[in-house]
Amino acid sequence: MLGLVTIGQAPRDDVTASMFGVGDVAFVEAGALDGLSDADIAALAPSGSDHVLVTRLTDGREVVVAKERLLPLVQAAVDRVVDQGATVVCVLCTGAFPELSASVLLVFPDRLLSGVVDATLPSGKLGVVMPHPGQHESMMAKWTTAERSVITDSVSPYAGGDVGAVVARLRAARVNAIVLDCMGFNRSMLAEAREEFDGPVFLANGVVGAILSEMTATARKPVGAG
Repeated sequence: MLGLVTIGQAPRDDVTASMFGVGDVAFVEAGALDGLSDADIAALAPSGSDHVLVTRLTDGREVVVAKERLLPLVQAAVDRVVDQGATVVCVLCTGAFPELSASVLLVFPDRLLSGVVDATLPSGKLGVVMPHPGQHESMMAKWTTAERSVITDSVSPYAGGDVGAVVARLRAARVNAIVLDCMGFNRSMLAEAREEFDGPVFLANGVVGAILSEMTATARKPVGAG
């Protein structure tokens, strides 16, 4: 059984539909912010040098949280899906979470996405679309290599922003490939990006969903949210 852990609230039908389409991957879900009040969530807001993460609540609202404050809640959500029978757990965020642990296989989208992009564009210029401008420094550190330069731009996947306009700016900067680096970007946004750019465009949840589908060829429909 596959366990999906969002850094927001579960279920994340928007993400899972983009990952798996109308396919037959069975999963259980849990969210780091499940059951929290608005005041509880507001207390997780980043400040100072905190790492910025962007996610969505079940009512559709976007929230910005600090990774450092969120970690214990993400770990608790991992534990919940394992308790529900998950034998493979994926954290639905492209941020780095080396602090997390599980008694089962734990899959991190940032590692999968980095592997695919590194294999496809080991050198050249990469355009990175991120959900929040406060993530610029972490994205530069994440994607820049000795052989590859990086240009970032930002648009929220939850607030109706113009992904096409962002991609058009990256195209004008002569990038060789583009990565939509947030699990909240969906296939409609991917289509917008591809209308503006002829080169490779990597959708984070699409890459991760394809790999998880290959890993978990069992069962076949969502069985509930944690």
